[in-house]
Amino acid sequence: MEPDQDPPFPKGRMLRKIASRLEPFQYTVWNEFSPLAVKHKAINLGQGFPSFEPPEFVKSALRHTVTLPLNQYSRSQGHLPLVEEIAQVYSRKHHRPINPATEVLVGMGASELLLSAFLGLVNPGDQVVVFDPYFDIYIPQIRMAGGIPVAVPLVPPSAEESKWNIDFTRLEQAFNEKTRVFVLNTPLNPIGKVYTDEEMTKIAAILAKWPQVSIISDEVYEHIVFSGSLNSISNYGDLWNRTATLSSAGKIFSVTGWKTGWAVGGAEVIRKMAVAHQWTVFCSNTPCQAAVAMALKQAEEPYNGHLTYYKWLLSEYRRKLARLTTVLTTSKRVKLRTMQPEGGFFLLAEIVGEVPQQYRAKAALDFAFCRWVTEQYGVTAIPASAFFTKENEHLGERFARFALCKRDEEYEEVAARLESQ
Repeated sequence: MEPDQDPPFPKGRMLRKIASRLEPFQYTVWNEFSPLAVKHKAINLGQGFPSFEPPEFVKSALRHTVTLPLNQYSRSQGHLPLVEEIAQVYSRKHHRPINPATEVLVGMGASELLLSAFLGLVNPGDQVVVFDPYFDIYIPQIRMAGGIPVAVPLVPPSAEESKWNIDFTRLEQAFNEKTRVFVLNTPLNPIGKVYTDEEMTKIAAILAKWPQVSIISDEVYEHIVFSGSLNSISNYGDLWNRTATLSSAGKIFSVTGWKTGWAVGGAEVIRKMAVAHQWTVFCSNTPCQAAVAMALKQAEEPYNGHLTYYKWLLSEYRRKLARLTTVLTTSKRVKLRTMQPEGGFFLLAEIVGEVPQQYRAKAALDFAFCRWVTEQYGVTAIPASAFFTKENEHLGERFARFALCKRDEEYEEVAARLESQ
C-alpha cells in the first residue's frame, strides 16, 4: 500500500479521508505526550487539569442538585438560576448592570463557547487576529468556522526577564477591512501573561479604529492572578457591546469534567453565539448548571481562613508556584530557568542545560527535552512550541510548560525524581 493511501476498509464500505478542514489538526501534542507519560509511569505536569478534588461545598451542591427534578434540557442560553447568578457576579466585576436574559450564555465549557463564537461571528474568508502563542484550540476552531487566523507574535523575554511584550506596530498592521474577530486570552495560556492597563488601553485604541471587529476575551483563569490585576478589555471605551468575555467553572472550582462555562457581553455578540450554540449542543448539563449557581454564591463567603473562596484559591496557586519553581530551579538532573507567570495554571521554564544528542538529533529543543525527561526521569511537561503557529514556533522552542494544578505530593515526587531540594 502506498504511504498516502487510506487503510483498507471492509468490502462494500466507501473509502473516505477526513474532512480537509481537519486534515492539519489530526496530530496533537496531547496525543503524543499523554500516552508517553503513561508508558513511562511519569508524573504528568503536561495537561492543565487539576489532579486534586474540588472543594467540598462544590461537590455537595451537585449531590443536592441531582436529587431535584432537573433531569431534562435547560433553557438553551442557560439554566435561569445560574444565568441570574452570573449576571449578578459579573455586574460587580464589570461595574455595569448585566441583563441575564440577553447578555449571558452558558455552554458546555469555554471550549464550546469559543466554537460557538467563531461559528456565529465568522464567515468563510473572514480574518481572526490572535496573539502567538495561543491556547491551542483557537486556530483549529477558527479554521473549522472558515476563518483565516492572523497570528501576531509576542516578543519573547530577554535573558534578564520573564515578560513577553506586545509589538504594537505588528498588532496594528494585522487589522484590515477583512478582520471580523480579535481573540484575547488573559492570563495567557501557556505563558501566564496578564495584560496591563497600559497594554489594554493601547489595544482598545486599535480596536476603536475597526468597529466591525468583535472581541472574544478568554478569561478562564480570572481568579488566578499573581501580580497586578486582571483588566478586562470589555471595560475599555465602548467595547462592551462588541465583546464576549468567557469564564469556566472547570477552572474556578477545579471541576473540568463538569464542562460548564459562560460568556457575558454585548447582547448582539451573545445572540450570535447563542444561535450557533442552539444548533450544536443546544444546552449545557442541567444539574451541573444548578450546582455551579449554588457554588458561585458560596464562593463569596469566607473559606478556610480566607475572606472568600477565591482568595483561598489564589493562595493555593501561589504556594504551588513557589514550590514548583524551587523544584525546577534546584534540580541536579536538568537545568532550567523559570519564567515567573503573572497568572494562570502554568509555569514556563527555559531550557538552559544540555539535552542528550540522541534526542536533539530528532527534534527541536523543547520536544527533545520533554521526551528525554519523560523517558529518563518520569516527569512530563509540554513543549511550548506546540502553542505557536508554524511560522512562529521557533519562538517557543527553548521553553517547556509545567502545570501548577497538581497535588502537593506529585511535586514532591517530581523533586525526588529530578533530585531537587
